[in-house]
Amino acid sequence: MVRKSASAGPPIPHAPMRLDWTEDRLRTLSQEQLLNLLANLDRQRRIGRVSSTEAAAVDQRIMGLLTSRNSAKRLRQLQHAGAVTTAEPQ
Repeated sequence: MVRKSASAGPPIPHAPMRLDWTEDRLRTLSQEQLLNLLANLDRQRRIGRVSSTEAAAVDQRIMGLLTSRNSAKRLRQLQHAGAVTTAEPQ
């Protein structure tokens, strides 16, 4: 049985998403949850559900809540993601 890849079909349109993350809600999350939220935010930005400016604003707010260790981890992820996207053929 051959499995189809996710990129084989046409793109699926997604409705824009609202980001209602107050400072209080963000402060209640663990470091792991904040990192997951950032990863999800990146995905939502890539598929067009969240505008780049809105995502950047939320990204900065979350980065301010991360520990220095997790901030460094996040920066490495961004650098790796940048290297991966620039290496992909267009």
